[in-house]
Order: sequence, then structure tokens, then C-alpha cells
Amino acid sequence: MATSNLHRYSVQEAQNRLGGGGYDYVTNATVNSHTYVAIQALSTNCVITATSSDTDIWDTLTSVTVLAGQTIYGEWSSVVVANGDFAIVYRKNS
Repeated sequence: MATSNLHRYSVQEAQNRLGGGGYDYVTNATVNSHTYVAIQALSTNCVITATSSDTDIWDTLTSVTVLAGQTIYGEWSSVVVANGDFAIVYRKNS
């Protein structure tokens, strides 16, 4: 029988990971007062730059294009949404 090494999140862990701390609506701005765990693009070809909180696990993103409706996950200390673009940036539950 095969075993899985996947971690099953508790309710609290899932909330921490998936934006249980609320969100920021961002356009042509930088947000950096929280730790962020997901970015959902609202505009077509949304350009995102995000600074990783832990580069051993999550990469820092530089001018990455995310299509409208797509969500990317990670853990970032700062997120920049380019001029003319819109995104919802989900905060980690503290």
C-alpha cells in the first residue's frame, strides 16, 4: 500500500495559508504591512512583483504576468501591482 507524505492542514493552518487574515485590493501600488499568501489577478495580463518571505521555499517574483482570474500562492512580505493593473492580495492570518 502506498503512503502519502502530503501534510493535511488543520483548520487554523488552512486559514493561515489561504488568506484568513483578510485581503487588500491593490492597483498601481505596493503593499507591505502584512505577510501575503495569495494574489488573484483581476485585470488582463496583471504584472506582479513580490518579495519572498523565505527564499528557501518561495521565490521572489519579478514582473510576472498573471492572467485575469488566476491566483498564485506563496508567502511574500511585499507585493507590487503594476500601473493600470488590479489584484486582490490575501493576507496571512496572524
